[in-house]
Amino acid sequence: MNLQKRILPIVTFALLLFTATNFATAQAAEAKPAEATYEAVLHVLIAGGQAGESVPSSLSAVSRSIRSEFDTSNLRLINTYFGRLSNTGSIEYKGVSNAYAAESMPGAPSFLDWRLVGIRSIQNALGQPAYHLQSFRFGARVPVRVVNFPDEKTPAPVNYESIGLTVERVNVRDNAPTLIGTLTQPRTDGTLFLVLTIRNADK
Repeated sequence: MNLQKRILPIVTFALLLFTATNFATAQAAEAKPAEATYEAVLHVLIAGGQAGESVPSSLSAVSRSIRSEFDTSNLRLINTYFGRLSNTGSIEYKGVSNAYAAESMPGAPSFLDWRLVGIRSIQNALGQPAYHLQSFRFGARVPVRVVNFPDEKTPAPVNYESIGLTVERVNVRDNAPTLIGTLTQPRTDGTLFLVLTIRNADK
């Protein structure tokens, strides 16, 4: 009987401790903030007399830098791509677009592939909010006309050429449009400028 009286308080205390621990753990899990959500916007600009839309005002600073460094006055926007992701997340986009061909060719579209892998929120050397990207890839397979037949009813043969840019381990500042790289279109004098902007969507 005495043994039972001594064991009962111990068991009761253990149960209370177990309940309190589980309650505290549950509260901590509920209080843990959700991961931030980021928006990635890729603007593709072109120079060299190609058609396109006016450059958005949000890109005014980087477009001035491009015009100065690359000695071009004719800079236009030809495509904008958007994606949302969280910390360590990735974006992969595959699609069809005629914006990267040397000329319009019915039945021979361009095939686009771009991806952003392994985003991480960091601070740069100046202590500013920034993002580290494990890798960035932009590529397209574009049609190139091989022969022009005098007979318009005869379809001209088309070959596909690949263009692309891959960047490993790069940092970009928060909400600061950044020129990631350039590409030259096959058989044209047009140059593509890839401008990436990443911002915290929760701010």
